[in-house]
Formats: sequence, structure tokens, C-alpha cells
Amino acid sequence: MRLFLVGCEQRACRRNGVAEQSKTVENTSCHVDFFHLHVGWKNQHGLLDMMIEAKVWREPWDVDRRLAEMDLSRAELLEVRNIARASAANATPFHPTNAAGTFAYQDGSWALRDRHVGERWSVDRSNGVEAIKNERLGLRVIFSNVDVACDDELKPKPRSPKGAGAERACMGNLFGSDLPEFAPAQSKSIATYYLMVDERGAVELTRPVVKGRTFSAYVERIYISDGNDMVTDIFSLDDGDRADDFDPQVARK
Repeated sequence: MRLFLVGCEQRACRRNGVAEQSKTVENTSCHVDFFHLHVGWKNQHGLLDMMIEAKVWREPWDVDRRLAEMDLSRAELLEVRNIARASAANATPFHPTNAAGTFAYQDGSWALRDRHVGERWSVDRSNGVEAIKNERLGLRVIFSNVDVACDDELKPKPRSPKGAGAERACMGNLFGSDLPEFAPAQSKSIATYYLMVDERGAVELTRPVVKGRTFSAYVERIYISDGNDMVTDIFSLDDGDRADDFDPQVARK
């Protein structure tokens, strides 16, 4: 993963969490720590103009190795996916239109905690966002329904708008021109990942930037499954978890 700082009066690189400054250079690159990345400051011109190359893990052996580094496993994350999708299937045409997505989110968040909370992971509700957190590694994981996952051409977007709490939770996730406003209070920020599940059963673990109530950019994407390992015939999630194409038939007795 490479960070580029272009056309700035000052440059800053983080190596092992320590900031290093250098004089003006037209193109400068540096190594970036995935877990404890936190770069940016304000001056009279605003934030630095930064671009970052996103990392995508696709091959099963790379995915398993990366997840192991994060104290996670493919098998347990797939269990979370299965529980969330099964819960979405409980929605019927007589439920509110957002029921499938609501059921999936609630039980997906429960399963994420049920499978992980213990010695390494704990319940986290920072900024009003339901998540799990690994203090030792400086990681947070949140469940999210998305429109598509594990697709190189289409970028995942949340089914429902993300609030200010989610944006604050992701402020440690550096990203280019979409970098959220820099906040000095976030100097010990935690890297926030979302377990993104779509209605086909595709699932990825991704570190996004939340801006404008959606995922605006992506630092790292880890493809866990394209959904072909499960059979789904589940009531569709909405755009905010809506299924407005259902036309109920009412008959008199």
C-alpha cells in the first residue's frame, strides 16, 4: 500500500506510527501502516491533497493469511453471513418494507459478537455504532448490508445511509480527496472495517471512508466469498432495505 503526497509545502510519512517530515518534493511516497494509519492536518489551505492506492485481496490463500493477521477467520465470518441471510429470509410480504434488511443487520451484528467476543475481541459502541473491537491490534469491525460485494467493477454501497457516528468511526481510514475532516482528538484512531454482505451472499471485509452518508472510498478490500457457496432464495433487501415491487392481493371472504 502506497501513499502519495503531491504539491505540498510540507510532507509527512508515518512509519511504525512515527511522523517524519521532509521538505517540498514534487512526488513523495512512503510505507503506510494498515492498522494505525492516521495522517492529515489543517493549514491555511485546508487538508493536504492525498491519493492512496487501495489494496484488494482476492486469492483464498492471501485472504486467509490477511484474516489471520487480524485475529479473524473466513469460517467464522461466513457463519455471520449465513445467520444474517437466514434472518433476512424471515421477512414476508406482510412485514414492513425494510424488514429483511433490519433482520439481517440485527442478527448479523449479534452473530459477529457471538462468534468473536472473548479474549481478543470485545463489544464496542463508540459513536453510537454497534461493532466489535480488538484493542491489541487497534481494529474495529461493523456489520453492514450492501448492494454488491466482491466485485472489481462495482463498489459496495450501504443499503441504508450512514450517520455521523459511522463517519467519525472511520476517520482513522485515510483516503485521498475523500479524507474526512481531520480531528486532532482522533490521534489514536482505530482502523474500522465493515463486514459487507449483499443479498446474493457475497461478503467482503473492507476498510472504507464514510462521507456524505455512504462509502465514498476504500482503503482495503478482502474478498471472503462471492456467494456461490450458498443457495439463496431470500426476500430482497431494499435500498435502505426496501422491497417495493411486491403487490399484495386482497380478497374478500
